[in-house]
Amino acid sequence: MAGAASSSHSSTHLTVPAGLFAPAWLPPGGRGNGLRAPSWAPIADIPVSQVDAVLAALRQARIPAHAAPAPSPVRVITPGEGTPGAMWRLRVGSTSYAKAEGLLMQLLRTLDS
Repeated sequence: MAGAASSSHSSTHLTVPAGLFAPAWLPPGGRGNGLRAPSWAPIADIPVSQVDAVLAALRQARIPAHAAPAPSPVRVITPGEGTPGAMWRLRVGSTSYAKAEGLLMQLLRTLDS
């Protein structure tokens, strides 16, 4: 047969549980929503208490996202709020940025109230 290759060696496959290793794009200590993207863009710094709800909402909307502790110091952008506490930097798939921005504007209003 032309073009066919045969081998007497049996193929071996290494199987590793999916949750054993974090993807390379996920910063140490970070959490993702399970969706992947070819590139990422930071979109917001959010309180650690809102991370799980935001990641879940973005996953439901099929928007790749991950969050990790934000580098210190995080600048307070709303006057009078004082120290922001533990903040995490949220990143979304670059191609989904506009969709994520709209969803976050709605979602963060409901989480703050």
